[in-house]
Amino acid sequence: MNKMIIASLVTLAASTANAEQESAAKGLYLGGGISYNDLDAGSIFKEVDNDSASGFQLFAGLPIESSIKGFETFVELGYFQTNNLKIAPNVKERVKGVSGSFVLQRDLNEVDPNLYALARIGVELGDDDGMLMGVGAGYRLSPKVELRAEFVNKDLITSYQANALVRF
Repeated sequence: MNKMIIASLVTLAASTANAEQESAAKGLYLGGGISYNDLDAGSIFKEVDNDSASGFQLFAGLPIESSIKGFETFVELGYFQTNNLKIAPNVKERVKGVSGSFVLQRDLNEVDPNLYALARIGVELGDDDGMLMGVGAGYRLSPKVELRAEFVNKDLITSYQANALVRF
């Protein structure tokens, strides 16, 4: 199942890059940030309390063409890692993984022309395999530099993120 998901994400990214090579080159962005992460280990192990730890994430994105009026759409690939979390009785480890997600972004011109809202849905493969969903807001400091705040809910981890990204 995981191999099929990875193959699908790679195929989608490759076809998007080929179909929109000129647009993608202008729209590529790279980013990263810090996170505060809550692990719901108590839902699996009764003898383990929930735990929390800081972490970081790195990501890259490309615009994709969409027929959804009023929204920009992107595909993002990322890497995620936490500091040590108690994942089982007497076991502390870092949680890490790679993800692929589709991002919808809508400008909030009514509030501020540089402000936008975003929503994401995707898959994470690694220590916390499964679907992920998130919502957030971003602010354009310049045409190339943006800040984002996001809430991302994964299988067992809830992540609050502060990110910066650079568009090329």
